[in-house]
Amino acid sequence: MTFPELSDLEQTIGDLILDLLRARGDYPEHILSDPQDTRGDVNANAVRVTQHYTVALMAYGFSAEQQELREAAAWFATVFPSETHRRIDAVEMNRLEALLSLKPTDSSVLPRLEQLSRQRTADQYFDIQTGSPAFDTLWTVKVMNQARERGVLNGIMTVEELRQWSDQMVRANHRDKDLALALRLRFELKGKLSQVHQKKHLDNLITIAEQSGGVWGLSQDMRHIGEYMRRQQLTADQIADHREIFREMILSTCYVIENLMPLVPHYPQLEPVIQRAMELWWNVFCGEDSVQTLRNLFPNPYDYLLILCRTIVSVREYIGHPLIQYVSAHIHRKLASQQQKHVDPPDTESIRRALKTWIRVDLERAPEQLRLGMSDSNVVRIHPYLANPMQPEDDSFRLHIPNADSLVVKYGPVDEIDLERENYARLPNSIKECFVSIPQPSYIDDQRRRAFVIMADLNRYRTLSDALQKVPQIHDSIINELGPFLIRVHQGDRGRMLGEGLLLQLYLVPMQQHVRRVFGYMLENKLLEEAGKAKYAYQLQRSLLDMIGNLVRHQLELEEFPISCMHGDLHSRNIMVRRLKQRENPERDSEVDFKLIDLEKFRRGGDAAMDAGELLVDLHLLRATRNIAPDRDPVYMLMKAIESTYAVYARDHNDSTFAVRLELAQARALIRIAKGRTKQGEVALKESRRGPAIRVAFDALDDAEQAVKHLEQVTVALR
Repeated sequence: MTFPELSDLEQTIGDLILDLLRARGDYPEHILSDPQDTRGDVNANAVRVTQHYTVALMAYGFSAEQQELREAAAWFATVFPSETHRRIDAVEMNRLEALLSLKPTDSSVLPRLEQLSRQRTADQYFDIQTGSPAFDTLWTVKVMNQARERGVLNGIMTVEELRQWSDQMVRANHRDKDLALALRLRFELKGKLSQVHQKKHLDNLITIAEQSGGVWGLSQDMRHIGEYMRRQQLTADQIADHREIFREMILSTCYVIENLMPLVPHYPQLEPVIQRAMELWWNVFCGEDSVQTLRNLFPNPYDYLLILCRTIVSVREYIGHPLIQYVSAHIHRKLASQQQKHVDPPDTESIRRALKTWIRVDLERAPEQLRLGMSDSNVVRIHPYLANPMQPEDDSFRLHIPNADSLVVKYGPVDEIDLERENYARLPNSIKECFVSIPQPSYIDDQRRRAFVIMADLNRYRTLSDALQKVPQIHDSIINELGPFLIRVHQGDRGRMLGEGLLLQLYLVPMQQHVRRVFGYMLENKLLEEAGKAKYAYQLQRSLLDMIGNLVRHQLELEEFPISCMHGDLHSRNIMVRRLKQRENPERDSEVDFKLIDLEKFRRGGDAAMDAGELLVDLHLLRATRNIAPDRDPVYMLMKAIESTYAVYARDHNDSTFAVRLELAQARALIRIAKGRTKQGEVALKESRRGPAIRVAFDALDDAEQAVKHLEQVTVALR
């Protein structure tokens, strides 16, 4: 089996490897990063990226004895179990995979394998992360087989058990990349594929590639991306609004190539399919600008590093030899030809520091609190004061920054701020203006691990809740324009059908967790006993959990719906409103401008019904505080307008279960509100203020009762 040589192989892989070797210095937050806290924990993304980084270096031809990989092995080798880590989660799985490759004899490997073997669901699947038992089990089989190959499985699982699991995983996993891995494991453990596996699953992967233009992991409504690749016309602009989909497609294609290559000598029908897929992706970026092309396609460092690593691994499998044999000469020539980079002398850095100290920067007044939420992030308004150090006492020499008389500072845990910033970077270009801009952190307090971001002040905007109560002159415009604005956000990505696991992830699992938290707070602290409500609360908890559990049986019925961009925390304090002046609006029909804030829970593959349900619940609670007749209440009229807008949206998208999911979303929102209340109650209990804690319990009980009513509507609709 000999594939035609990939064009510009030596230069392209050489440049990619050089960039991979530089990545530790260029992206210290993603590769071998420093701990986030005093316990030694590191960012989950850093663990994943670093594991891929080590696999790519080994694919290049580095042995585990090379300095880069020895340092990585020491970084991964943490004690297990520890005070805070007694369970194998996705982070620990990545850590375990890395250790099995780099240092399988490390003392922490066996305890991790033993713990992994104990993590089972009721039906004996393995349990690593919420909502994906089939993939968790496939991942477990892969790691256990890796341990077997390195001679450290220690009888935790027999070869026969691994064979049985590999056979079962072929039938249980249906995503392209997962199916390819399951087939490879089955082949490695049994030496062949059965006729059924070959005819049903192997041929299915071949058919999928043919239907998708030669790649895997691409839905039918995105086939135009495959066509752009075939014509070698793919550009960053063409995928800007679908970058996350494109990333998953490339990752899936690389994984399928990597896992099917060992099967090619035995199943030659795979050869032309894999060749086409490899060449399609390779021809997008190969040549002298390969690194810059990949960075343009994937501007987010996390995405870029994953794609870079998996591309290197898939090329190594495709070629069949360590890449160092092909590219070392190019790397030597390039290093020899490069001029030494200019390094600033120590005095230059000192001068920069002196300049920053020389300019007098201060706050003109104390920061103004803008939000008192229950999250760990905070938002304040500041008024910066910059004085001319030549005339420090003369205000006429004060330095003015255009449009920055006031600024907003958002600060909180680094992970939380990073997540919001990364979500902003992933926004489709078509809807980016609908959200407040989230720039890079301006300062990180390393000691407290808090990031500070300085943003433009939306001082000309009001929150939707504030506008509905205090700005009557724009009520009609809000009622008419908010619904279409939200629909525009949802349609930032073209809708496509997505089934597996989303209903569990968005609704059922969070609801179960929140219910247990809410009623645990009420019952464990005995807050309802004096009023004789404890037994009722227990029964209400059982009713909620029973109804949620019953919905699992209807998962297949409900989970296939058009996915959409989803804010994930849509309430009236996260929608900012500003009335447009005539000169600002010469060509638009709209009279108000909206901005969405708080992107921590944003996702491109979400459900519009969840946003709609959450907003309707929030508006209902806002209306409950106002004693206004419906025909004169703008909140009530806005609710009706939103319901009408989303009914049209569901009809236009052939979303037959939207109304059911809308009820489910409202139940979820109410339970989440109840969970949020318990935070306040727990603070009151810590301060020995039992009265407020009891009032919180009764408020949460009311929320739960309302949630039951919505779930009853869901149950009736599914009969």
